[in-house]
Amino acid sequence: MKFLFPGFLFALSAIAIPIIIHLFSFKYYKTVYFSNVSFLKDIKKESKNKTRLKQILILIARILTIIFLVFAFSQPYIPVKNEIKQHAQLTVGIYIDNSFSMNALSDKGQLLETARNKALEICLAYPAGTRFKLLTNDLLLKHQHVFNREQFVQQVSDIKSSPAVIPLSMIFNRFAAGNAAGETGSDKLLYFISDFQRPVTDLENFKNEQVSAYFIPLKPAEINNLYIDSCWFEIPAHHLKQEEEIFVKIKNSSNQDYQNLPLKMILNDSIKSITNFSVNRQNEIVTSLKYSNTKSGLQLGRIEISDYPFTHDNNWYISYQVKPKLRVLAISGNSADSKEGTGFLSALFGNDEFVMYDEVNSQNIQISKLNDYDAIFMVNPDNISNGFLSELRNAVASGVSVVLFPGNNMIIANQLLEQFGVTKITGIDTTRQKISGIELDNRFYANVFRKKEENPVYPETRGHYRFESNSSSAETKLLWYQNSDKALSVNPYENGKVWVFSIPLNRKNESFARDVIFVPTIYNIVLNSVPAQQNSLLVGNDNFFNLKGSQILNLNSAIELVNPAKNEKYIPAKHVSGQGTVIELTGIINSDGHYLVQNEDTTIAAVSFNYDRRESDLRYYSASELEDKIGASKLKSALVIENAERNFSEIFDEIENGRPLWKWFIALAIIMLLTEIAIIRFWK
Repeated sequence: MKFLFPGFLFALSAIAIPIIIHLFSFKYYKTVYFSNVSFLKDIKKESKNKTRLKQILILIARILTIIFLVFAFSQPYIPVKNEIKQHAQLTVGIYIDNSFSMNALSDKGQLLETARNKALEICLAYPAGTRFKLLTNDLLLKHQHVFNREQFVQQVSDIKSSPAVIPLSMIFNRFAAGNAAGETGSDKLLYFISDFQRPVTDLENFKNEQVSAYFIPLKPAEINNLYIDSCWFEIPAHHLKQEEEIFVKIKNSSNQDYQNLPLKMILNDSIKSITNFSVNRQNEIVTSLKYSNTKSGLQLGRIEISDYPFTHDNNWYISYQVKPKLRVLAISGNSADSKEGTGFLSALFGNDEFVMYDEVNSQNIQISKLNDYDAIFMVNPDNISNGFLSELRNAVASGVSVVLFPGNNMIIANQLLEQFGVTKITGIDTTRQKISGIELDNRFYANVFRKKEENPVYPETRGHYRFESNSSSAETKLLWYQNSDKALSVNPYENGKVWVFSIPLNRKNESFARDVIFVPTIYNIVLNSVPAQQNSLLVGNDNFFNLKGSQILNLNSAIELVNPAKNEKYIPAKHVSGQGTVIELTGIINSDGHYLVQNEDTTIAAVSFNYDRRESDLRYYSASELEDKIGASKLKSALVIENAERNFSEIFDEIENGRPLWKWFIALAIIMLLTEIAIIRFWK
């Protein structure tokens, strides 16, 4: 406890007055003689004790009355934890949480409207000439400036709900590091007006102890929310007539159970699949929807549930491309072995209506066209140029798959493997061996075999190459021999894959090429060569989208982003890299839905955006929990303002002068006076 006017405490010396009165106030008694006074002596003794106790209580009441009155005139107060001094220069920052969760209702109305009104109260509580900064989730450039009172009021009136989800530490650190004109060198104070959702309230990441922070929690009414948290495909590649299975995670952020609610999959404006789900209170489930791709081209999908009052998280938008055909290129050398190998591939893909098969000699290949293919087979190569290797590496990085059947020239094979960081060939095992193992649990071989045989008969090869033993952890072995040497492995490389066989593809290994395992293995390599697509992005989080070079019709023409639902069109920035074209979406996307990517008025891709689901988690920190979090984060200059519904002028007075106690001391002084009167009047 402190005092605004400690000089008044000298008046405590007045307590000597009742003490002196008590010491020199004597009552004279008249003596009356009796014959036997032994009984009267006892009465006299008891009467004196009662009188002394009464006088002591009166003295205490008078002393306390004087003490309480002196304290009241000294203006006692309890200082706040980070007591504000009268600054010569002060910049007041006010953060208004305008995220979707602030659309909730409270006893005072919508939280966002309450936050705007509270910000205006704060602004008006400070004297004219105070500098203000406004901060919101949008992080607008215009809010980087320092405002006077009139400008600040105008800016607050323009604030609208935003899909952006920003951790509070980003707001705090951004304000602490601000150096706008008129802000440098001034002391800083920041008010947070928010519902303080748990996922974004990261006080442990506040970095500047010189900035005072005040938290004004707004409490919403109890709200139930059921929402789609995320969606994903188990198999990232999509092709015609493929059965798709999309998994959906649904969360229940409420205190009630939901039973047999519908979940819909809408594809290209038609209901493709529907199922029911149930989820318990404060729980989550993962369910799935199945359907088939009946046509090629862009697929625009939406997974949908029904829930109120929050509807921004009822939909999850996805999009992907189904190719009408996959393009395969087989590159052969001049050796007889190489030509024999391409013969097997030609027999497999030659009449396939889904695979477009091309074959070319390594000396005649157009390396600029490598990126146009989905899979490139290097069949027993005997000659590779440095330019070809460089272009092949870029193609694989952008999503193309390369398949190597090493020929007799181990040096050439190792040059290719070295480009992708794959384990190199160390020697040859000339013994005949049968393939003894197949990774049936890998989804690569899913649905290839109806059942697992007890003693399957696998093909035999005439020797095989051996590879370095320190294989990378990213490598997956799919086929292997009895001595555990690999026969086939797959290695990821950026957006593409590198498939490596340990044998040449030629007549010597014809038993393998004609075995039942050969066709599904080669065919699945092609199907799995389609790179994983960006099925959905998050508004405000994902700001880049990659396009393969083959998708762009004219690099010299602008790329446009079109939202057909709102009839809006944007021209994003783009830059070309070795992996394709990257379009930048920063500051463009503000709502969820499908956006078509167009070049020369032709749709070449689609981007689907969804709102960040952190706003859907309706768990908040209470005032007491914020206090605990401040203590755990060791923030010495932070304070939670409780009872935020009060007028801010009262709160401001507490912040400036602490919590006043003079009214309490006046009340105590009155109580002591009444106590004294009661003792004198009723104590007989």
